[in-house]
Amino acid sequence: MTATNAVSQERLLRALAEQLKLPLLHIARQAELAAMTGSTSVPNTTITQTASMALQLIDGYLLSTDLHAQQSLHLEPVSISSVLHDTAQRLQFLARQYNCEVEIHLAGKYEPVMGHRESLETAFTMLGYSFIESITEGKDRRLVLAAHRSGKGLVAGVFGNHPGLTADMYRRARALYGNSRQALPTVSPASGAGVFIADSLLAPSGSPLRVARHQKLNGLAATLFPSQQMQLV
Repeated sequence: MTATNAVSQERLLRALAEQLKLPLLHIARQAELAAMTGSTSVPNTTITQTASMALQLIDGYLLSTDLHAQQSLHLEPVSISSVLHDTAQRLQFLARQYNCEVEIHLAGKYEPVMGHRESLETAFTMLGYSFIESITEGKDRRLVLAAHRSGKGLVAGVFGNHPGLTADMYRRARALYGNSRQALPTVSPASGAGVFIADSLLAPSGSPLRVARHQKLNGLAATLFPSQQMQLV
């Protein structure tokens, strides 16, 4: 790992540590409430899901560290439709907790893209967690996983009702994460670690996140390259 990557991973670890305070605090408060009321039926479903989110953040960070430590990344043809469908399944339970609808928008059939399937699915899951957590009452309560063609390849990402999410805000957030408790306030109520873990997971394959739009929704997306267009050096 280069010195630059080491610094980036250290910042990411600080953002992760800050992000994990929320689920751990939530679990602690639930346990305290059960102890105070003498209840033997702690709301296991909520606690389990909260713990699962925290563990997935940790797993995402560890995967990112592993990818950046590799001399070269093994890329293979991946079905982006399959990735988005599997990601949607992973997000369904949390979405129900927040009264949020998860939708998949695919404009036709797509050829495989060159990528690292585990990092793609984990990255989109991290984005989904961050976007769902930021949903509040009165907004369009949809999380959309979408893909469409562009002149450079296939654009795939996660979108929601985040009108304040702009390219300039995201650029500032990427400079602040790890040193700010709330680097991306329009997307994450905490440090935004999920977003930056996602970006770190996609960067080794040459597909960093950028702000994008889908229909009337804002989000973060990566440009992926059809397998016949990708040449590995």
